Amino acid sequence: MTTVRPLVIAGATGYGVWPDNSLEGARRCLAEPVDGIEIDVLLSADGVVVAHHDYRLSRHAARLEGAFLESRGPIVKALTLAELRRYDVGALRPGSDAAARQPHRAPLDGVRIPTLSAILETLAGADGPRRWLYIEIKTDPQDPEVSPDVETIVEATLDAVEAAGWRDRTKVIAFDWRAVRLVREWAPDLATAHLTIPAALAGRVKPLANGDSPWADGCDPRHHGGSDLAAIVAHGGMEWSPHYTEVTAEGMAEAAALGLKVGPWGLSASADIDRMLDLGVYSVTVSGPGWGGQSRAGPSSSLTRSPRP
Repeated sequence: MTTVRPLVIAGATGYGVWPDNSLEGARRCLAEPVDGIEIDVLLSADGVVVAHHDYRLSRHAARLEGAFLESRGPIVKALTLAELRRYDVGALRPGSDAAARQPHRAPLDGVRIPTLSAILETLAGADGPRRWLYIEIKTDPQDPEVSPDVETIVEATLDAVEAAGWRDRTKVIAFDWRAVRLVREWAPDLATAHLTIPAALAGRVKPLANGDSPWADGCDPRHHGGSDLAAIVAHGGMEWSPHYTEVTAEGMAEAAALGLKVGPWGLSASADIDRMLDLGVYSVTVSGPGWGGQSRAGPSSSLTRSPRP
């Protein structure tokens, strides 16, 4: 029996190796035999979709005029694109927890927060086959004061993808299932995946008055036999995207029975990538020094075969 290798996606443009969510990281990833890159997106004050993970600029990862911020950084959505681009996000503060989590990342100077459109231009200009772009839309139903309005950022994201002609190689993913629903309504041909909150972080979820998770958009798993996967299907989903530690043979069997693809994230070691390969996942979003072609999953054969739908 022929084993179909999963798509290998470089998480956050090479998180742990190069500055995450950066053009510099994207270019380096696209020079490697990966099937695509993943980014996180937020919205600037003037309505531009930008690639950045945290809702605030981190004082440990943002420099202004060469110096790391002295206090908590500003909220991204409160700054215009021009204001955001004043900050250099290419280095981590020495001795910080952020630097300890990414010991293999070399600092770079002059790295600016890129727009989604610039990331798409980089993809279009890369050598080789058209690569995938996984876009994680960052919204927080528990803290709307710091996160973008979900309808506004989804619409702006879809507009940028459409303008770049990249619909057939874009997948929108989100923990906030409202964003996935809107994409399914407004661009039903676009690939999507439902991210699920790892059990280790479940304690951070603040239930609504009726006991449901605010992230589930009315399809709380407790109404579907306690199954995240059954809730995803009820929500109209096509792919389950869990942290890799939560992928089991039993979960894979349930996904297969429900017709769901499985695309785990958070992998950083070749052994973990190989375990996901053995379980038969559809794609792996990888980070850290083990992300690049060091396992049986990479270089992915999808670079030389007809891409999967």
